[in-house]
Amino acid sequence: MIGALILKLALRGAMNDLNQRRKDKIVASYADDAVITYPGKMSVSGTRKGKAAIQEFFDRYFDQFPEEHCVARETYIKNILALGLSNTIAIRFEKKITNKAGLVFENSGISVLKIQGGKVVEMQDFYFDVERLHKMWGE
Repeated sequence: MIGALILKLALRGAMNDLNQRRKDKIVASYADDAVITYPGKMSVSGTRKGKAAIQEFFDRYFDQFPEEHCVARETYIKNILALGLSNTIAIRFEKKITNKAGLVFENSGISVLKIQGGKVVEMQDFYFDVERLHKMWGE
């Protein structure tokens, strides 16, 4: 249970890092061989493997969205009794985001993160309004 609580607090910190545009801290939270999957049929969509590819994704993300306010609404932890820093977490979020063209969008979704030893090894995002996601990216 303590491990689950620590991970939940870490997620709150990560959400704050996202809002404060602390890209280096976010990328550092991923394992070297981590995998992330981003939805849609855009140039940024798909699966990326490894820290370099994840860094490239976040470089594009932070360039496209200079302002963001993301709020965690609910957090689900697969094994609430886990002692260590390994678990699977789902977080339902809402975000208000400004793209580099100055357009403001609101969207919500769920991120599912698999964490091992305190590092994200797998992340997959699901957005409720994928069409809005395409407009946010300007594609």
